Amino acid sequence: MTNTPNNIFDTDVLIVGAGPVGLTLAIELARRGIACRVIDQLATYPIGTRARGVSARTQEIFDNLSIIEDLQSYIEPRLPWRFYDGAGRLVQELEVPVSFGADHLTPDRPYPGNVLIAQQHTEAVLRKHLSSYGQHVELDCTLTNFWQDAEQVVAEVVRAGLKEEIRARYLVGCDGGNSAVRKCAGIAFAGETRDKRFTMFGNLDVEGLEPTCFYSWSDSQKGFMALNPMPLSNTWFFSAPLQPDEHGEAPVASMETFQNIFDTWPGTPRVKFSNPLYLSIYRLNIRMVDRYRSGRVFVAGDAAHVHPPAGGQGMNTGIQDAHNLGWKLAYVLQGAPEALLETYQAERLPIAQEVLATSTSRILSWTETDANGTSAGVEGITKMIHGKDPFSDTTQLSVNYRGSSLARDLTTSTGIRAGDRAPDALCQSAQNREQVRLFDVFRGTHFTLLAFGNQHLPKIPAAYQDLLQAYTVTRAASPALDTAHLLLDSEEQAYQAYGITTDALILVRPDGYIGLTAAGTAYQAIFDYLHEISAR
Repeated sequence: MTNTPNNIFDTDVLIVGAGPVGLTLAIELARRGIACRVIDQLATYPIGTRARGVSARTQEIFDNLSIIEDLQSYIEPRLPWRFYDGAGRLVQELEVPVSFGADHLTPDRPYPGNVLIAQQHTEAVLRKHLSSYGQHVELDCTLTNFWQDAEQVVAEVVRAGLKEEIRARYLVGCDGGNSAVRKCAGIAFAGETRDKRFTMFGNLDVEGLEPTCFYSWSDSQKGFMALNPMPLSNTWFFSAPLQPDEHGEAPVASMETFQNIFDTWPGTPRVKFSNPLYLSIYRLNIRMVDRYRSGRVFVAGDAAHVHPPAGGQGMNTGIQDAHNLGWKLAYVLQGAPEALLETYQAERLPIAQEVLATSTSRILSWTETDANGTSAGVEGITKMIHGKDPFSDTTQLSVNYRGSSLARDLTTSTGIRAGDRAPDALCQSAQNREQVRLFDVFRGTHFTLLAFGNQHLPKIPAAYQDLLQAYTVTRAASPALDTAHLLLDSEEQAYQAYGITTDALILVRPDGYIGLTAAGTAYQAIFDYLHEISAR
């Protein structure tokens, strides 16, 4: 809790929405000692697979949050994918590689391009980790309005039928496409809703198919339908296009609707649905905000951008919003210049624009069919699985902030540039000869300085000792160098991943992107950068 001479705040940051985005943001703040509260209008936690694709970049974020090992136990097995045409004929059976979405796994890209984890498991792991900081989600608590001034946001909420106010220094809306925060803030949500395009989603039990592969059927008139087992979640995932009724509206999301669409689809076997976990009908929305901020109020995730689900980038993009905003909010609350928060919109809005464009192109392409009634989705999914997606990098490892005011290139001698994702590499500790990944030294809330070359690290000024961890990265050990902060890169994995040809300095931000590149002895530039960001 933060006290000021004029105000007593209930919390530093109020987060509205307890999905993966809000929980990620809460963890980012909590692990930095920032007081936050997370509220959600739901009375109970939702169940079902829902957003189930977790990209390589999001897995790296979960690595940094120290939850990746807990989540890996929920990764669904890789099953073959069978594609059938409108006559029920097997068109293709596709083996899904471990690297899913990437050519192959490499030391600098250690996680698969995409893994399947039911959203209920992702949220449960995030909640468990948040509780380790003494924070818990407040359910059955609905935001109805808020007002703000230069110092605070006062949120009006209804909890179990009773009204109350919550005073916070900042408010973040992670409350989905129908965001109450966005609407109360008056932030525009421009785009389109395609009334004639509906998609059914659901989790249910299936009788009549073996849970040994993913099944898909395409039809020249109806489009593309999928039915996939999720063994670790003890359910199946069903997705199919749906035509509006005579009034142009979507039918009710019921078991009868789901069963009927499957039974009347050409070429399908006899299957019985039962025991639904959740059923939903989705209308194709392509929308995003024109700004991520209004005063002391921010939006993230679906509250800021909604788009077609093809490629599985929605939840991932939202989690990356939270990862970008979290450390910046914490820094400002700890005394950094307010201008740091302006970089949230500057860096994330262009990413959302690109995701909207590419996901829309992808879904429109996948719903096309050839003369034989075979959906283009077969070819599209095949390309995506093997990392050859023509629309975008679904691993999200190529997302970068080049051109940001926080990206400074003071040298041209490195292959990597400021604003790029900082890749992983396997090195060795000179102190104990144990293997050390670069992701190991990045993990946490600090900046990381990688000094490539046989050079001594300078003494870190006292003002930055809690902000910065520094390491020398060299190809071979030298008795003149301090082994406590020396990483041996005898196989040159780090040198190759970062494109190092001569001594260089690489400053990695807390969110795993490169803030600054400089010549090998320009240490003052590092300290000047930290001073500008932190005001210390």
